[in-house]
Amino acid sequence: MAAAGVSPSQPHAQDVEPRTKGSVMATTLIGAHAFEHLYAHSIPLLATVIAIDLGLGALQVGMIVVVRSVFGGLTSVSGGVLVDLFHHRVAWVLSISTFMIGLGYLLMSLAPTFGLIICALALGSMGSALWHPPALGLLARRFPQRRGLFISMHRSTGSIGDVLGPMVAGALVLGALAWSAGEAEDIVTAGCGALPFCWQLPWPAISWRWVLGVSTPIMFISTVLIFILLRNAGGERPVEVDVGARIRTNWAGMKEAFRGTGMWAIFTVSAVRGMADRSLVFLIPLYLTQALGANTFLASAHVALMVGPGILAGPMIGALSDKIGRRPLIIFIMAATTLLTLGIIWAGQSHQVYTFWITLFVAVYGLLNFSVNNLTQAAAADIAAKGGLESSFLGLMWGNNTLFGAIAAVMIFGPVEWFDWQYGFYIAAGIYFVGLLVSLLIPGKPREPEAVVAPA
Repeated sequence: MAAAGVSPSQPHAQDVEPRTKGSVMATTLIGAHAFEHLYAHSIPLLATVIAIDLGLGALQVGMIVVVRSVFGGLTSVSGGVLVDLFHHRVAWVLSISTFMIGLGYLLMSLAPTFGLIICALALGSMGSALWHPPALGLLARRFPQRRGLFISMHRSTGSIGDVLGPMVAGALVLGALAWSAGEAEDIVTAGCGALPFCWQLPWPAISWRWVLGVSTPIMFISTVLIFILLRNAGGERPVEVDVGARIRTNWAGMKEAFRGTGMWAIFTVSAVRGMADRSLVFLIPLYLTQALGANTFLASAHVALMVGPGILAGPMIGALSDKIGRRPLIIFIMAATTLLTLGIIWAGQSHQVYTFWITLFVAVYGLLNFSVNNLTQAAAADIAAKGGLESSFLGLMWGNNTLFGAIAAVMIFGPVEWFDWQYGFYIAAGIYFVGLLVSLLIPGKPREPEAVVAPA
């Protein structure tokens, strides 16, 4: 019988020694994450353009959130489990992820109807979701003493893509960099001189379909490079492996990790946070363009502000959590986010047009955005590491978040469609407040799960 505490998902003795240098692995994973998000995070902004092009309502835009969440969630859960079962195939999983992203957005750019666009988006969303369990699992295993820092760095490079994606997409479809309430037609007919803070691009506005289509060759090239650089990151193929025994032992380890460790509270906070996050990133640009008359680039700038400030703040918060613990930071961020969400809609309603107060509240929101997810992922990995189940739990957490995000999309965009804009923001703030209350239940130092004895 194997020694206690050893999970069949862990490498055997011959491949415990890393075959890919830690610096190469970390640089590749953290750097490639920026490209993955560069395209994925252009979707919230492009959704506003697609809505105008196809005449979609708020609830149909909410369906885009639902499709991304459902297909992404299911892929995350299954991907994390498979990676822990077949850790030596991690390079294949990461490469397939980027290939699916490129192919999904290519098909989306060619799709003639909203239904086919949704189907293509599902494929791209599955590719994006497939990236996180193996990537975060590798970082959590290789850098156990600095999980908070490296997971936050991975998130921060994703945030770089989150900033550039909507900004570039917004400028391309508008044909200008314009921080004003003017529409594209104003720029075409009167030029940038008619608008404040406007710089016209040297080429005309291009279709959202071309914006999506150009991502394909870049993602396909990334697929090849990632496989070459990380082909040995998962170690040697284990010999004489009983897959059934692996599954049973991993399942037993997952159940044990939820018993008295604080994992339930961690997962709940992460899910509640993700519920509102995934809808707000669509709701805010839609509110700016359709309710307050802002142009596409101004809306894209606010999507960028929702993530940009966290590029530097995220790793600092993650490093701080490695020293003082995850709980106090999670509580503070959840409380602040609740107030900021209310501030955005109150500023818009008090002026009935775009006001700088919205930008200020969105920027502060962006300073703290994703930090709760980073901290809950690090907290879950702290508990799961003893059984070698980091990818399983991180995949389960991502899937949990996105599936709950699908529910929140209906809860938030439905009232916007049927009643008025403020109800969407009030519901989002209420969701954050529930997360704040649950975060109080997270223990300061979670109990480690008991060792699970592997079968002979």
